Amino acid sequence: MKKTVVVLIVCLVLFYSLPIPQAKAMDADYFGVNEHPHRYADYPALIDQIAASQVKWIRISPEWGAIEPAKGKYDPNVLAKMDDIVKRLTDKGINIVWILAYTAPWASSKPGDPDSTRYKPANWADWESYVKFITGRYKGVIHHWEVWNEPDYSIFWKSGTSDYFTLLQKAYNQIKATDPTNQVLMGGLALSYGGDANYGVGAWFDQLMDLGAGNYFDVINYHAYGPSQELVKKYNGLMEIVRKHSSSLSGKPIWITETGLTSKGTKIYEQAEYVDRVYVMNKRWANIAKVFWYNYRNANVGDVTEDNYGLVKQDLSPLKAFYHYQALNGAETFFGTEVNRALTLSLNTSPGDSGVKNYGSHIEIDSGKYAYFRVNDEWLRNANEGLDPTVQVEVTYLDSGSGSWFLQYDGQKGAYTPTAQVVLGNTGEWKTQSFTLNDVKFDNGQNVSSDFRIWSRSGVIHIGKVKVKKQSNRAKVILKEKNLYTQMEQIQCGDPKEEPYTVVETVGGLEARKIIANNKYVYFQVSDGFVREGDTHLTIKVSYFDAGEDKILIEYNAIDHDYKALVIKKEKTGTWKEAVFNITDAKFTHRQNYRGDFRIGNGYDNSVEHIRSVEIIK
Repeated sequence: MKKTVVVLIVCLVLFYSLPIPQAKAMDADYFGVNEHPHRYADYPALIDQIAASQVKWIRISPEWGAIEPAKGKYDPNVLAKMDDIVKRLTDKGINIVWILAYTAPWASSKPGDPDSTRYKPANWADWESYVKFITGRYKGVIHHWEVWNEPDYSIFWKSGTSDYFTLLQKAYNQIKATDPTNQVLMGGLALSYGGDANYGVGAWFDQLMDLGAGNYFDVINYHAYGPSQELVKKYNGLMEIVRKHSSSLSGKPIWITETGLTSKGTKIYEQAEYVDRVYVMNKRWANIAKVFWYNYRNANVGDVTEDNYGLVKQDLSPLKAFYHYQALNGAETFFGTEVNRALTLSLNTSPGDSGVKNYGSHIEIDSGKYAYFRVNDEWLRNANEGLDPTVQVEVTYLDSGSGSWFLQYDGQKGAYTPTAQVVLGNTGEWKTQSFTLNDVKFDNGQNVSSDFRIWSRSGVIHIGKVKVKKQSNRAKVILKEKNLYTQMEQIQCGDPKEEPYTVVETVGGLEARKIIANNKYVYFQVSDGFVREGDTHLTIKVSYFDAGEDKILIEYNAIDHDYKALVIKKEKTGTWKEAVFNITDAKFTHRQNYRGDFRIGNGYDNSVEHIRSVEIIK
């Protein structure tokens, strides 16, 4: 009997030590956040939520003058707070990028100036002493140090390029002296002075490299704000300099330590879409190693625009952008740690027929019972009115023992639409079963507002993780009074005299954009993050109301023609129809009027047209 007990215990230990394949939450090693925990009294709650959100990288900016308010005199209260912040972050597995800035007022070369902290130190030894002190204090704990913020922007650095070179050089030497494994980031480049371009050969970064700065940092670093075409220009301009100075820059990773969009006014939707847009864009450049969103939390500095860059509000309640950020690599469950956190995908144990045991690393579903899941409505609800009709659900399960299970989801034809049965094969391995759902609804139609469930038809089923992904190879606009869109936009104009002027009208039961004259068009611009020069093979789908027997004209940017024509011949059915065109000569570089990539008109036949949606598929 004793031998049997030992065997059972050993079997249990072996089972629960089986490694479960874990996906990266919102691509956590790639997409971090900026935050200022030292500014807040409630920083413990802030850090707890950041960690619970699965963030793994944070960029912080405590200032030199706060830490050392007088030469050689360090503020014990500030240091104690920073020590606690650093410990809380690192204990939760969050990597820190510490910005070394700005000049302490007492150390400034212009101490009486209102902007004294933006000038170089009067004595370089004071700077070296501070860098040595702070890097030594966190030796072995913080490994990434950024030297200043936006030194190419006069608001933040008012001394010359050669002075920044000296600042960088001296910081680099001290950082490496503290720990040779430390990584040094050059100050994140603004790449603009206000609205003026400051990138490409001859720009500030090029001048800095001419001084030999490439030997004094490990990571190239810049900031990326603005529309997608501007982000492409900034990257291309930066790469001009990287190629010119390849002897010292080749092979160095590029980090974007700030990107974002304010949700000022009613831009909640636009901000969330921008999260997706910058992720898709930067993932296409292999040398972009990390991106940091500015900011995790809405600020409170008295500037309406600046205060609204956060993924969450001041009270830490999530905005729509938060859920888009968290689900960039797919909305994923985090079993065992789902209480009191905002998650895009959550295990719902409220239904009475739920039969789940949660072991932290995985769950068990009792035979004949269910595990229910709910997707946050801010990320996906009712196919987002048609914007996201297709999703992929990945279920990682232990292929052990006998039994079978089903995925049952909230679809357009019913709340418990079944997928194919998965039968256990008793291999003892963790496997992932992927389901592509083309008719997803996810409108909280299952028990206790759930969206889908896993049903153990027979046997105990062990689930390691569940992930939901949206379709990622398309850009789409649904045309309404307030458009829904991803990776592309309709160019709108309220002036009836202009070509892009359209009105909204309901026809065939759907809101749509109405084309009412021969010289009016629905113009579209596709994000450069999704389609750019070189992406020649595309599919264009247009949903139109088929009234009359006239023609609808589509004109797109082609390699050899800015307005190459595609024609839809209507058939007078009085129904909504979809036209599909596969093209092989696209060149979407915004060459049409209003920087459009393609437009839809009425074929110059004076007919009225209604367009409901347009989709581009790669």
